[in-house]
Amino acid sequence: MPTAMLSGAPDRRAVPGPGVPVEPRGTPAERAAPRRSRLGLAAQFVLQFVYIPLGMLVAIGFVALPFWAAATGGGGGGTGGDLGDLAQILGGLAGSAISWRRLRIEWNGRPEEWETFTEGLLTKRFSGAERKSGWEPHELPPSGVRRAVTHLWLHHHRGLAPTRVEQLAERHGWSVDWAKSRVVKGELRFFRLIPPPEHVDVPDPYGPPPATGSPWGPMRCRVVIPLLTLVLMPRVRFLELRRSPDAYVRHLRKHLKKLFRTELARERGRNAHRADSTGRILRRVSVGTRHFRGAGAGAVLRMALEQGWRLDRSYPADPRDTVHLCRLNGGGRRTR
Repeated sequence: MPTAMLSGAPDRRAVPGPGVPVEPRGTPAERAAPRRSRLGLAAQFVLQFVYIPLGMLVAIGFVALPFWAAATGGGGGGTGGDLGDLAQILGGLAGSAISWRRLRIEWNGRPEEWETFTEGLLTKRFSGAERKSGWEPHELPPSGVRRAVTHLWLHHHRGLAPTRVEQLAERHGWSVDWAKSRVVKGELRFFRLIPPPEHVDVPDPYGPPPATGSPWGPMRCRVVIPLLTLVLMPRVRFLELRRSPDAYVRHLRKHLKKLFRTELARERGRNAHRADSTGRILRRVSVGTRHFRGAGAGAVLRMALEQGWRLDRSYPADPRDTVHLCRLNGGGRRTR
């Protein structure tokens, strides 16, 4: 399927039929943004060594002020930010910085230099987005086809027209999401549809339990880490110190019932799951190794199947990290 059909952008290569709107030549999507003045570039490059450190100090002080007032008895009712505000401010300051390489590219303004610079950024962003983006449970459709997304700001491609950036993205299998991009402001959003990963050597939940030491079997229990984190999660750390498979099985059964009950009771409108063509959604939960270390990931599959849940094949199967489970909305028995 052509990229233009997937992204919603008009297909400029095809001959339109009667009544089909055509994007005219010379639109913002087909021309590069105006070049910045060299005086402004030089001023930004020099002044950034002053305003970025100063802005960081002000941001840190803004966040730390309420804590300092509370510690000195001045009351904690003052206005102040939190760590999320601080991260956002620091990220904005870092994004306003201009590197020596970008300064030279914007100074010269040659399209071939912009292409090399922009495609290098796209390669890094696409690689990171393919690993980390689109894994949120409510965003994954029942088919498991993941929609990886990323974006690019104007200062990353100022010397190139958005349509040229689209061509660079197509080299890596990505498309521009024209419906969500703000072309006039230079913000381009990209997406790529990635099929579910292949699963091999996943044991049959009805088959013999995996042996100790096998990927889906019981894992080796530790001593040092449970002792160091005993205060944070005493129940599961005591389980690991006891090294009793039966105790792990009892704990895992209770934990799964609680997870399933909570997910099934969650309203569909809140962080609504993406539905398939029939309107069905896929309920999803994840189970960390601390809950099944002594029983094995195979025990998770077996107990989940008793409640009508199965392995979620939208995620890579990693029995040594996290086991992802799913259930089609309305299917199977309800948990009690």
